[in-house]
Amino acid sequence: MEIKLGLGIHWLPGETRDDLVDLVKGAEAMGYDQLWISNEKFFRDMYVMATLIAENTTSVKIGTFIVDPYTHHPALTAMAVGTLDEVSRGRALLGIGAGGTGFPVMAISRTKPARAIREAVDVIRRLWRGETVDLQGEVIQVNNGRLNFSPPRSDIPVIVATRGNLVLQTAGEVADGVMIATYAEPHGIAHALQMVHKGARKAGRSPADLAVISRVDACISQDRHAAYDAVRPMVGVFLWTSYPDRKFVHRVGLQIPGEVEAIIARRDYNLMVENAHLIPDEFVDKFCWAGTAEEVAHKVAAVARMGIHSITFLPHPPQGGSIHETVREFAQTVKPMVEEEVFA
Repeated sequence: MEIKLGLGIHWLPGETRDDLVDLVKGAEAMGYDQLWISNEKFFRDMYVMATLIAENTTSVKIGTFIVDPYTHHPALTAMAVGTLDEVSRGRALLGIGAGGTGFPVMAISRTKPARAIREAVDVIRRLWRGETVDLQGEVIQVNNGRLNFSPPRSDIPVIVATRGNLVLQTAGEVADGVMIATYAEPHGIAHALQMVHKGARKAGRSPADLAVISRVDACISQDRHAAYDAVRPMVGVFLWTSYPDRKFVHRVGLQIPGEVEAIIARRDYNLMVENAHLIPDEFVDKFCWAGTAEEVAHKVAAVARMGIHSITFLPHPPQGGSIHETVREFAQTVKPMVEEEVFA
């Protein structure tokens, strides 16, 4: 057996088109199985990036990271991902979740996310199958909708990405797979799996039929402190976007420091980014893989021993460093160490 690696792709400010192409070509050459293309609002467009990547790779799968049912109508998602599947010659993956970044700017609320995702998945699949769709759902409405082309595949894999209980259960009921987001250690992941299995059993499905992916932010550096500092801002981001929901934090035995919560409550995204240094180390331990290659390998092995052998991470550069270091170290050092620890 082996570990399958997925890589979150975010076209960073200051990087060029050629930098992005070099990154994805290098990742494919190093054996990465999946590239997940970031949908952070007000950065580069996810679908344009995905098309560029499709044209510069040959075998790696290309996923949306992530689509949400609020900022992009599911009919348009069916159109876009169906087109990506055609451009990539059958390599598209639909990653869908509740989203969150950029919502306040657009005055968008995450209304009934589990229901919204369930309705969106139903609409998207029916459109891929060539059906004419009418739906007056609780969140999603479609009036006599139909695609005017046929995607190469009507069964493009649908992966629900989340850490929320109801959405995890929805993934177990309706998705082809689940991407368990941000839980970096067994306690949190075990809870997520329980929710997925609950949903699967409710739908009369076998949990074994679902692909399970662990998705975590990561930085590898010989300077452990630099690696921790690199991922702190991302912890701040999802604490900010999930506000006021704190169940997932309490579930892993943590409490958000009062000064951090006070900054988040002001609902100014930039304030959270500027104050990421206030995020304690234990939050990094629970929600990220950061440290030396050996330390990261040990953390990933603990997840792999739970039967999760598909590992996706979003790389972050240490100060003065490059994400290429983490991408290379994960493939060439961490992956072999994990396989030796888990499968030997």
